[in-house]
Amino acid sequence: MSATRLLELWAPPAGYRLASVVATTYHLQADFLEEDLLPLALGLRHTPARGREFRLELERALQDVDVTIYLHPDGYQPGMRRSPRVDLIPVPESSARKLHAKVALLRFVHEQDREVSSQIVRLITGSANLTASGYRNNIEIAVAVDDAPSGAAVNATAVRDAAAWLAEVLPPKTDQARAQQRYMRAVFSARPMDPDRQGMFFLGLPRPGGVLSALGSVPLGEVRTLTAASPFWPTGDGLADVVSRLLSAFGSRPQHVRLIGPARAVEGRLYPEMPPALLQALMREKVDTSIAFAEPQYGCATLSAQADDDEGEYDRSRSARAEFAAWRDLHAKLLLVEGSKASLLAMGSFNFTRRGLGLFDGLSNTEAGLIWRIPAASASKFAPLVVFAGPWQRVEGAPELLVKAPEPIQGESGQQWPKFILSLRASRDGLLIEGDPSSWPERLRVSMRDIRARLVQLERNFDPWQIDRPADPAPMQLTLPLVASWITQENHTELARYPALADLDVTLEWDDQATVLPLVFVEKHEFPVVERAEREDERLLLDWFLGLRPEVESEPDGLAHGIDPDPTASAPEPRDSSGILSYLIRDFVHALPGIRAHLEEGAATETGVRAALLGPRSPAKLAEEILAAFTQPLPGQARKTVVAAAFQLIELRKLVASARLPALPEGKDEALRSNCLARIDAAVDRVVAKLESPLEPALQRYISARREVPHAAA
Repeated sequence: MSATRLLELWAPPAGYRLASVVATTYHLQADFLEEDLLPLALGLRHTPARGREFRLELERALQDVDVTIYLHPDGYQPGMRRSPRVDLIPVPESSARKLHAKVALLRFVHEQDREVSSQIVRLITGSANLTASGYRNNIEIAVAVDDAPSGAAVNATAVRDAAAWLAEVLPPKTDQARAQQRYMRAVFSARPMDPDRQGMFFLGLPRPGGVLSALGSVPLGEVRTLTAASPFWPTGDGLADVVSRLLSAFGSRPQHVRLIGPARAVEGRLYPEMPPALLQALMREKVDTSIAFAEPQYGCATLSAQADDDEGEYDRSRSARAEFAAWRDLHAKLLLVEGSKASLLAMGSFNFTRRGLGLFDGLSNTEAGLIWRIPAASASKFAPLVVFAGPWQRVEGAPELLVKAPEPIQGESGQQWPKFILSLRASRDGLLIEGDPSSWPERLRVSMRDIRARLVQLERNFDPWQIDRPADPAPMQLTLPLVASWITQENHTELARYPALADLDVTLEWDDQATVLPLVFVEKHEFPVVERAEREDERLLLDWFLGLRPEVESEPDGLAHGIDPDPTASAPEPRDSSGILSYLIRDFVHALPGIRAHLEEGAATETGVRAALLGPRSPAKLAEEILAAFTQPLPGQARKTVVAAAFQLIELRKLVASARLPALPEGKDEALRSNCLARIDAAVDRVVAKLESPLEPALQRYISARREVPHAAA
């Protein structure tokens, strides 16, 4: 068993950087994702303890990284801070089998080589949820496999099978998720190979026969030992159905069954936690069975510095957990089958339950993992995987004296997905809801926090929305505008300087029920790292492209979901040459190489290219600010002539038309370029219309050739 921390599986290979994450989990702890996993994967310099500096660095990095996390609605744990650039997509059981799989597909791009064939797609799968307990505290099992240039075909096959399974069980429904799938397919197509599933293969449920059927299809010879570790077990008083499937799955009945369960401390003694009925069913089949608990101190230090209690004063009241500096709960799930010809290991999210193993068609969860096959002579290589097992005890006599029955599972957390909601999204303008009128409640109340309220140490919401059951049975689509009456009612008009932003979660209340659900933000390229109190005009944009306002600046007046303005700092002032037209045009010309570099260098995702071309700091936005400075100049701005404005816009158009954009799958880069050119052309047409006729021949040729002649710097 490797001592590698699970967190380190997310670290990029040397010379690579993260571009995309598509992951599934049952439980999600939003804070852990953003403050532990993503900073490691992105190679951030600042730690969460740096507060505002950390959030700024994280948001800048996420401008060119696509992150999509699929989770079960009941497993959502909202964090105090969360980025709108991370898509959290609950998967209700009405749209897929219960999502329990723990799969992550990470795409890394080479820092120097921009060819698709040089990229790496990594599969991480195992038992750990995307939570702090999963990655830091529990006893877990996980593996990372890379589909890399010149890599082994068996590894590439597992990664590609996982990507295909994910696209099948969770078809992408957002633009970002579809783009992520396109990119992975492009990487796989750039490195064709013959599939190899001999020594290892990916297994995803649901599938006919479940895990045991997949294992039973591999010839093992005479099965000697079957070892299972699981934190959860099948329920019910009669478990003969489970034992029957287990013993008949491999063509040869296992001679010895070993079961590892969580440790339960009772009166100073540790017991395995598993159902006595399971052991009774094995005994009726006359199967030699041994049990063990997962050592709770595995990987922990004992409290050796604690003084002994010579008189035994506290022995009776001391919990067995108090003997250890920490207590690790078992959450690993594995099946190890040792035969005379070969051994098999199945590890992943498969609990030893009917649904977890997919024992009966129609009852399976959505699960995933990897299967290994090695020759019998090498079976000892699997032994370290169960090193966390405590002393083995043979099952004889009354099983209820040897184990402790699992306690009843607690009820759901309440974060259930309402069946009448088809999707919840947010844009810059409001909240977007798609719903099913046939199951819509009599009245739905929707509320959302206004994050601007925290600037005045208040908790306030936007004006609530109330949606009655529609009469039309057709699927409904609603856009709910963001209105904050409290700002004027409570005389906090200074907050109106910042645009209204949808919060990261929305609260739904109907009948006697309520739930809090995450929102997916659309058109994320339109969101700057921070919303500023004053808009960025032409002068400020030129300074940014000139490198006079580098990315590491603090932007002290900025507000975002996880970022507050810095009251101790002042915003940088634009240079005082704004009122001199010749200086402004000179700076524009000097900024052109910076604009080209902004388009050509670095973007690794469709979101990144979209932001570079169409975002708040893009040629499209600069064109609109040039037009605004010409038509409605602000005090202190240069009084721009029509020829100067036309020159700027035409040169900007030529640059965008000739820039070597990062290639996107299926020609998406050219589609985005066309969108950018359309916005620039709209500004050009308005300016050219102001030119007095007839035009000088040289000017006429210059304007007429704007769509054909590339920029001189190309």
